[in-house]
Amino acid sequence: MEYEGLLQLVQTRRSIRNFKTDPVPDEYVEKIIEVARWAPSGGNSQPWEFIVVKDKVIKDRIVDIVIEHNEYSRKVELTREENMRFPSASHPVREPGYKNAPVFIILCGDPRTIEAYPLLTMLTRGDSHFASSLSSAFLYMNLAATTLGLGSQWVSATGHPFVKSLLKDLLGIPQKLEIYDLLAVGYPGYQPKKRFVRERVEIVHEGRYDKAKYRNDEEIRKFIIGLRKG
Repeated sequence: MEYEGLLQLVQTRRSIRNFKTDPVPDEYVEKIIEVARWAPSGGNSQPWEFIVVKDKVIKDRIVDIVIEHNEYSRKVELTREENMRFPSASHPVREPGYKNAPVFIILCGDPRTIEAYPLLTMLTRGDSHFASSLSSAFLYMNLAATTLGLGSQWVSATGHPFVKSLLKDLLGIPQKLEIYDLLAVGYPGYQPKKRFVRERVEIVHEGRYDKAKYRNDEEIRKFIIGLRKG
Protein backbone atom coordinates (compact mmCIF):
# COMPACT_ATOMS: atom_id res chain seq x y z
CA MET A 1 0.00 0.00 0.00
CA GLU A 2 1.23 3.48 -0.84
CA TYR A 3 1.34 6.20 1.81
CA GLU A 4 -1.63 8.11 0.39
CA GLY A 5 -3.75 4.98 0.57
CA LEU A 6 -2.82 4.46 4.22
CA LEU A 7 -3.52 8.09 5.07
CA GLN A 8 -6.93 7.90 3.40
CA LEU A 9 -7.70 4.73 5.35
CA VAL A 10 -6.99 6.25 8.77
CA GLN A 11 -8.84 9.44 7.84
CA THR A 12 -11.86 7.40 6.74
CA ARG A 13 -12.04 5.25 9.87
CA ARG A 14 -14.70 6.58 12.22
CA SER A 15 -16.41 5.32 15.33
CA ILE A 16 -19.94 4.34 14.29
CA ARG A 17 -22.73 4.65 16.86
CA ASN A 18 -25.58 3.12 14.86
CA PHE A 19 -25.66 0.20 12.46
CA LYS A 20 -27.86 -1.35 9.84
CA THR A 21 -29.08 -4.85 10.65
CA ASP A 22 -27.73 -6.23 7.34
CA PRO A 23 -25.63 -9.35 8.04
CA VAL A 24 -21.85 -9.22 7.72
CA PRO A 25 -20.39 -12.04 5.59
CA ASP A 26 -18.43 -14.62 7.58
CA GLU A 27 -15.45 -14.10 5.30
CA TYR A 28 -15.33 -10.42 6.34
CA VAL A 29 -15.13 -11.40 10.00
CA GLU A 30 -12.35 -13.85 9.15
CA LYS A 31 -10.48 -11.13 7.27
CA ILE A 32 -10.75 -8.72 10.20
CA ILE A 33 -9.28 -11.29 12.57
CA GLU A 34 -6.64 -12.33 10.04
CA VAL A 35 -5.31 -8.77 9.98
CA ALA A 36 -5.45 -8.49 13.79
CA ARG A 37 -3.37 -11.60 14.39
CA TRP A 38 -0.46 -9.92 12.57
CA ALA A 39 -0.39 -6.99 14.98
CA PRO A 40 2.85 -6.28 16.87
CA SER A 41 3.11 -7.62 20.40
CA GLY A 42 5.69 -7.55 23.17
CA GLY A 43 8.19 -10.37 22.69
CA ASN A 44 5.95 -11.61 19.84
CA SER A 45 3.82 -12.99 22.68
CA GLN A 46 0.60 -12.85 20.62
CA PRO A 47 -1.62 -12.81 23.72
CA TRP A 48 -4.90 -12.49 21.85
CA GLU A 49 -8.03 -14.62 21.69
CA PHE A 50 -11.10 -13.56 19.68
CA ILE A 51 -14.69 -14.39 20.60
CA VAL A 52 -17.13 -13.78 17.73
CA VAL A 53 -20.74 -13.32 18.85
CA LYS A 54 -23.60 -13.24 16.33
CA ASP A 55 -26.48 -14.71 18.30
CA LYS A 56 -28.99 -11.93 19.00
CA VAL A 57 -29.98 -13.27 22.41
CA ILE A 58 -26.37 -13.30 23.59
CA LYS A 59 -25.66 -9.89 22.06
CA ASP A 60 -28.71 -8.42 23.78
CA ARG A 61 -27.55 -9.83 27.11
CA ILE A 62 -24.13 -8.27 26.61
CA VAL A 63 -25.76 -4.92 25.88
CA ASP A 64 -27.91 -5.22 29.03
CA ILE A 65 -24.78 -5.77 31.11
CA VAL A 66 -23.11 -2.72 29.58
CA ILE A 67 -26.22 -0.60 30.15
CA GLU A 68 -26.19 -1.58 33.83
CA HIS A 69 -22.56 -0.49 34.04
CA ASN A 70 -23.34 2.75 32.20
CA GLU A 71 -25.90 3.68 34.86
CA TYR A 72 -23.14 3.70 37.47
CA SER A 73 -20.76 5.47 35.11
CA ARG A 74 -23.29 8.23 34.49
CA LYS A 75 -23.75 8.85 38.22
CA VAL A 76 -20.01 9.20 38.63
CA GLU A 77 -19.79 11.54 35.63
CA LEU A 78 -22.42 13.83 37.17
CA THR A 79 -20.03 14.57 40.06
CA ARG A 80 -17.80 16.51 37.66
CA GLU A 81 -18.10 20.20 36.84
CA GLU A 82 -20.80 20.60 34.20
CA ASN A 83 -18.53 21.94 31.45
CA MET A 84 -16.18 18.99 31.86
CA ARG A 85 -18.82 16.26 31.87
CA PHE A 86 -19.07 13.81 29.04
CA PRO A 87 -22.13 14.92 27.01
CA SER A 88 -24.04 11.64 27.40
CA ALA A 89 -24.29 12.17 31.16
CA SER A 90 -26.87 14.91 30.61
CA HIS A 91 -29.63 12.40 29.89
CA PRO A 92 -30.67 8.97 31.21
CA VAL A 93 -28.78 5.98 29.87
CA ARG A 94 -30.20 4.92 26.54
CA GLU A 95 -30.04 1.70 24.59
CA PRO A 96 -26.79 1.99 22.61
CA GLY A 97 -26.91 2.20 18.84
CA TYR A 98 -24.38 -0.58 18.44
CA LYS A 99 -26.98 -3.05 19.75
CA ASN A 100 -28.07 -3.57 16.14
CA ALA A 101 -24.57 -4.42 14.94
CA PRO A 102 -24.73 -7.96 13.55
CA VAL A 103 -21.33 -8.97 14.92
CA PHE A 104 -19.56 -8.44 18.24
CA ILE A 105 -15.89 -9.37 18.46
CA ILE A 106 -14.58 -9.58 22.01
CA LEU A 107 -10.82 -9.40 22.32
CA CYS A 108 -9.30 -11.28 25.23
CA GLY A 109 -5.68 -11.58 26.28
CA ASP A 110 -3.75 -14.19 28.21
CA PRO A 111 -1.53 -12.40 30.77
CA ARG A 112 0.56 -15.53 31.23
CA THR A 113 2.21 -14.61 27.89
CA ILE A 114 3.92 -11.70 29.67
CA GLU A 115 6.68 -14.20 30.46
CA ALA A 116 7.69 -13.92 26.80
CA TYR A 117 9.18 -10.49 27.60
CA PRO A 118 12.75 -9.93 28.80
CA LEU A 119 12.77 -10.37 32.58
CA LEU A 120 13.41 -6.71 33.44
CA THR A 121 10.62 -5.63 31.09
CA MET A 122 8.30 -8.23 32.56
CA LEU A 123 8.98 -7.00 36.09
CA THR A 124 8.72 -3.27 35.37
CA ARG A 125 6.45 -2.80 32.36
CA GLY A 126 4.77 -6.13 31.82
CA ASP A 127 1.22 -4.87 32.28
CA SER A 128 1.65 -1.89 29.96
CA HIS A 129 3.27 -3.99 27.22
CA PHE A 130 0.45 -6.52 27.55
CA ALA A 131 -2.16 -3.76 27.15
CA SER A 132 -0.26 -2.20 24.23
CA SER A 133 -0.14 -5.54 22.43
CA LEU A 134 -3.90 -5.97 22.73
CA SER A 135 -4.60 -2.37 21.71
CA SER A 136 -2.50 -2.92 18.57
CA ALA A 137 -4.63 -5.91 17.59
CA PHE A 138 -7.78 -3.95 18.34
CA LEU A 139 -6.68 -1.05 16.16
CA TYR A 140 -5.87 -3.43 13.33
CA MET A 141 -9.42 -4.81 13.56
CA ASN A 142 -10.86 -1.30 13.26
CA LEU A 143 -8.77 -0.55 10.19
CA ALA A 144 -9.54 -3.89 8.57
CA ALA A 145 -13.27 -3.30 9.03
CA THR A 146 -12.93 0.09 7.34
CA THR A 147 -11.27 -1.41 4.25
CA LEU A 148 -14.25 -3.77 3.90
CA GLY A 149 -16.77 -0.93 3.91
CA LEU A 150 -17.87 -1.72 7.45
CA GLY A 151 -18.28 0.52 10.45
CA SER A 152 -17.04 -0.32 13.93
CA GLN A 153 -17.38 0.91 17.47
CA TRP A 154 -14.83 0.42 20.22
CA VAL A 155 -16.94 -0.53 23.26
CA SER A 156 -14.52 0.14 26.10
CA ALA A 157 -17.07 -0.47 28.88
CA THR A 158 -16.47 -4.19 28.44
CA GLY A 159 -13.01 -3.70 29.96
CA HIS A 160 -14.41 -2.63 33.35
CA PRO A 161 -14.31 -5.16 36.22
CA PHE A 162 -18.10 -5.34 36.69
CA VAL A 163 -18.72 -6.05 33.00
CA LYS A 164 -15.73 -8.38 32.71
CA SER A 165 -16.98 -10.62 35.50
CA LEU A 166 -20.46 -10.99 34.03
CA LEU A 167 -19.19 -11.49 30.48
CA LYS A 168 -16.79 -14.19 31.59
CA ASP A 169 -19.68 -16.02 33.19
CA LEU A 170 -21.96 -15.49 30.18
CA LEU A 171 -19.42 -16.58 27.56
CA GLY A 172 -17.49 -19.20 29.51
CA ILE A 173 -14.23 -17.26 29.38
CA PRO A 174 -11.52 -18.77 31.62
CA GLN A 175 -10.72 -16.67 34.68
CA LYS A 176 -7.03 -16.47 33.78
CA LEU A 177 -7.85 -14.55 30.61
CA GLU A 178 -8.45 -10.81 30.56
CA ILE A 179 -11.22 -9.21 28.52
CA TYR A 180 -9.73 -6.23 26.72
CA ASP A 181 -12.65 -4.65 24.85
CA LEU A 182 -15.50 -5.36 22.43
CA LEU A 183 -15.69 -4.32 18.79
CA ALA A 184 -19.17 -3.91 17.32
CA VAL A 185 -19.04 -4.44 13.55
CA GLY A 186 -21.61 -3.82 10.83
CA TYR A 187 -22.67 -1.54 8.01
CA PRO A 188 -22.94 2.11 9.13
CA GLY A 189 -26.47 3.37 9.69
CA TYR A 190 -25.51 6.97 8.92
CA GLN A 191 -22.74 9.14 7.47
CA PRO A 192 -20.45 10.25 10.32
CA LYS A 193 -19.36 13.86 10.51
CA LYS A 194 -15.80 14.97 9.90
CA ARG A 195 -13.46 14.28 12.78
CA PHE A 196 -11.51 17.01 14.56
CA VAL A 197 -7.76 16.44 14.95
CA ARG A 198 -5.08 18.78 16.22
CA GLU A 199 -2.86 20.52 13.66
CA ARG A 200 0.47 18.86 12.97
CA VAL A 201 2.42 22.05 13.71
CA GLU A 202 1.00 22.03 17.26
CA ILE A 203 2.27 18.57 18.16
CA VAL A 204 5.61 18.15 16.39
CA HIS A 205 8.88 19.20 18.08
CA GLU A 206 12.14 19.27 16.13
CA GLY A 207 15.23 18.06 17.97
CA ARG A 208 13.90 18.83 21.43
CA TYR A 209 10.65 19.85 23.09
CA ASP A 210 9.52 23.32 22.03
CA LYS A 211 8.35 24.89 25.29
CA ALA A 212 6.44 27.55 23.34
CA LYS A 213 4.02 24.78 22.38
CA TYR A 214 3.48 23.60 25.94
CA ARG A 215 -0.17 23.97 26.93
CA ASN A 216 -0.86 25.22 30.43
CA ASP A 217 -3.64 23.80 32.61
CA GLU A 218 -6.22 26.33 31.46
CA GLU A 219 -5.46 25.67 27.78
CA ILE A 220 -5.93 21.93 28.34
CA ARG A 221 -9.19 22.65 30.13
CA LYS A 222 -10.49 24.79 27.25
CA PHE A 223 -9.42 22.10 24.78
CA ILE A 224 -11.43 19.44 26.63
CA ILE A 225 -14.48 21.69 26.94
CA GLY A 226 -14.24 22.29 23.18
CA LEU A 227 -14.23 18.55 22.59
CA ARG A 228 -17.33 18.20 24.72
CA LYS A 229 -19.17 20.80 22.66
CA GLY A 230 -17.96 19.41 19.36
